Amino acid sequence: MSEALKRILVDTNVWLDYFIPSRRGRSAAIEFLRDACTAQVDLLYAATSSKDLFYLISSEHKAWYRREHGSLSQDAAVAATSLAWDCLDVLSQLATPVPCDLSDIWMASKQRNLHSDYEDDLIIAAAIRSQADLLVTNDVKLCSHAPVAAMNVEDARSYLTTLKLR
Repeated sequence: MSEALKRILVDTNVWLDYFIPSRRGRSAAIEFLRDACTAQVDLLYAATSSKDLFYLISSEHKAWYRREHGSLSQDAAVAATSLAWDCLDVLSQLATPVPCDLSDIWMASKQRNLHSDYEDDLIIAAAIRSQADLLVTNDVKLCSHAPVAAMNVEDARSYLTTLKLR
């Protein structure tokens, strides 16, 4: 593989697509992550994403159970929480967390004029901290205004393909 791309920070929304079967971007996220692993790039995620992933994965599965069964049983709630933990285990096998400290919070606050979304600003701070070569996100606004190289999943997947040809 070319030396042009080594470190890819994957945004929370891409991980959600990967872990939640009902999400529209699931197939593309699976294919992108498979291709990235094949290309042997270093996959990264913002440590702050892990708490969002845990909460949203668990909540989505609890909501699905309520839709299917009318109410949430204690066993179903425990299973949803267990599934969220399992997803974090998979996340830690696929990617490396980028830590967060006071400097990241400061950096996120400086991004406020570009994005009013604090979570996006923390993703930008993680990309800067980790010196990621690329941020992969399905957030159109973040992709278009990020002060780091950013692509959506489909474009990043195409880019990985071009690297394999070199």
